[in-house]
Amino acid sequence: MPNKIGILTYYWPPSGGSGVQRWLKFSNKLSHIGNDVHVFTFKNSKYPVVDNDLSKKIKSNI
Repeated sequence: MPNKIGILTYYWPPSGGSGVQRWLKFSNKLSHIGNDVHVFTFKNSKYPVVDNDLSKKIKSNI
């Protein structure tokens, strides 16, 4: 049975920048090694940097 992991973060796509990269890669890696990952973030936030291409890098099971 996979571990269930919840991540609460403000830094999540479509926001851009280094903070987003850390959480995105970390959550994808946790999922890749068999964990059940759920990310909780804010909807419709105002980000200083926006990178819509990062949304394509989120694994489908997160």
